[in-house]
Amino acid sequence: MIIFRYLIREVLTTMSAVSLVLLLIILGGRFIKLFEDIAEGSLSLDFLWSLLLLQLPSVLELILPLAFFLAVMLAYGRLYQENEMGVLLACGFSPRKLLLYTLCVGFFVAGIVGSFSLWLTPQSEARAFSIVEDQKKRMDFSTIKSGRFQKFSGGQVVYSEELTEENTRMRGVFLSREIKGDDGQVRTAVFRADQGYQYLDPDTGSRFLVLENGARSEGQAGFGDFNFLTFERYAVRLAEKDPARNSVKVRQLPTSQIWNSDTPAHQAGVQWRLSLPLMVIVVTLLAVPLSYVRPRQGRFAKLFPAVFLHIFYLSGLISVQGMIEKGRLDPAIGMWSVHLVFIAIALALLSKDYLFSRGGKRNKKNGNKQTPPSATGTA
Repeated sequence: MIIFRYLIREVLTTMSAVSLVLLLIILGGRFIKLFEDIAEGSLSLDFLWSLLLLQLPSVLELILPLAFFLAVMLAYGRLYQENEMGVLLACGFSPRKLLLYTLCVGFFVAGIVGSFSLWLTPQSEARAFSIVEDQKKRMDFSTIKSGRFQKFSGGQVVYSEELTEENTRMRGVFLSREIKGDDGQVRTAVFRADQGYQYLDPDTGSRFLVLENGARSEGQAGFGDFNFLTFERYAVRLAEKDPARNSVKVRQLPTSQIWNSDTPAHQAGVQWRLSLPLMVIVVTLLAVPLSYVRPRQGRFAKLFPAVFLHIFYLSGLISVQGMIEKGRLDPAIGMWSVHLVFIAIALALLSKDYLFSRGGKRNKKNGNKQTPPSATGTA
């Protein structure tokens, strides 16, 4: 039991460190993407940390299998390199018991990954989708700061002197946007108005900025063909509803809803959610034999090939998921074929290089060795 606790502590400590590093790298990239949306005005700063936290389950379900895979290789590689594993094996601790202990931790990690993929991730994805959609439907200017020029997508620049009526109406509005003419030339349209508010077309879902009591000028810098007009009310289209973008995706649906569905996309989603915890068990079978290093061999010697092996594994699952969604592959074959291939590789490594070569064969050889009678007799 002492050995079990020691090995588990080594693996879990290393897995925590690897997971933290990977998590900071991935969340850092997503933080930058969210901050870009805030800078463009498509997202309010109030939802930054909420959306970032809601992305944790989807990130962790991908990080933990890789982190556990690397943790087993790094932790056991250190034990082999410092001869600690050699001492354990010499004292009767068999490689099969090492594999059994590691599988116990693997099932624990697989349970955590399964709780993410089957339950937490769909809930967090649905919640994040709801926040973004609610933000798009809001009729206020919460993303606009008065007294500042702000650049939005589509080459639009907006300025407002003041926001009134709970940020639903602008006063002293300036709007600049680029318009591509029929001749292919890009022209700049500049609007100024006393007031402005948003309008959402209930039929098309398009959003408009309605300007009141203002003027509009349009032209191309360096040319004299400018057009000027004044208006009492002018509607500028801000965004057009994209049905494909606003549709609910499979990853946002609860597992109970898609479990018995015959839709290829739903079947692919179910197999993906089941594949992630199963992947933890398979990489455990791969990591234990791959972690073996000779005392003078660096423990990072097999790390990079192992990482590429994990990348091929994950890429295979993603490719097969896309094929199932498009109806190009029978769901009965599905992702299970990818798991079977890597299970076969793991069993080949275990039987050839690990369990039998350094464990079973050595024990068999020692068991068959007999002491000559003359060596034990007395003179």
